[in-house]
Amino acid sequence: MRTFHADKGIISMPVGAAIVLVVLLSFIVVFLVRHEDSHWLQNAFERSVKKLQIVQTMSRDLLISAEAEKSAVMADTDEASQSFAEQSIQASQNVEKARRELEQLLGENRQATQLFGEFSRCWDKLQAIDHEVLSLAVQNTNLKAFRLAFVPAAAAMRRMDKALNHVMDVVSASPDAVGITRLASKAIIGALNISILQAPHIAEITTTRMDEMEAVMQSLDAEVTDALHRLQALVDESGKPFLDEAWASYKDFQKINVDIVDLSRQNSNMRSYAISLGQKRKTTAQCQELLTALQETVRQSMTYKATR
Repeated sequence: MRTFHADKGIISMPVGAAIVLVVLLSFIVVFLVRHEDSHWLQNAFERSVKKLQIVQTMSRDLLISAEAEKSAVMADTDEASQSFAEQSIQASQNVEKARRELEQLLGENRQATQLFGEFSRCWDKLQAIDHEVLSLAVQNTNLKAFRLAFVPAAAAMRRMDKALNHVMDVVSASPDAVGITRLASKAIIGALNISILQAPHIAEITTTRMDEMEAVMQSLDAEVTDALHRLQALVDESGKPFLDEAWASYKDFQKINVDIVDLSRQNSNMRSYAISLGQKRKTTAQCQELLTALQETVRQSMTYKATR
């Protein structure tokens, strides 16, 4: 009997120790799991904060790029256009850098990943538009055409007008004075009408309307040239120097007008305005909306993790 009880006691002691050990291990496991879970939640929350900061930075730089692009389009000098274009490009590069960084942090959030993909496609489209707009804006062909029209072309026109007025004064006592005056006036008015068409041509966007204006210019040029040729047969030696000056001035005007039409045809400023106010504005708004939605998704994930 003692042996049996002794044996029973011997058997009971290891069982009790085992129970204590199991309970202790359970406490340890629970502690470690909770500690690890807390550590994971902290890291996840920190990643979410980082993602939120990146999205906010992208939104800010996207707006900076858009504003600089508008300034490049509206600038009135090549230097200013180039400077603003460089600022826009730099801001876009910042957005792209942040976009790539964000891609590495998204993890398995399906909604955030979907929004990021939509933004990336919108961003690719926006970058293509930016490249076209900025490459056009820095050319400034319309502004250059306006400068030619308002400065050298206008100066040549004034020289021609002055010379032909001298011709009319010199021949006032001539029997051909009336005919000379009519021809001189016809030449002046024709050149003036060409000059008047320059600004509308520069501002025009459609090729069809440009063609129409150029056809009128060519008709007027033929009239001016004909009038000057006919004057050569009527003006005597006293008026020849002034007629020669009128011819030289008009030839200068013709050359400048060719350059004006050529620059106007390139239409870089008007095209960049149209794209900037149309496709660019619409696509920028779409990208901003997607960033706002992505930002809200990240915020919601932060709230969820904080309440776990």
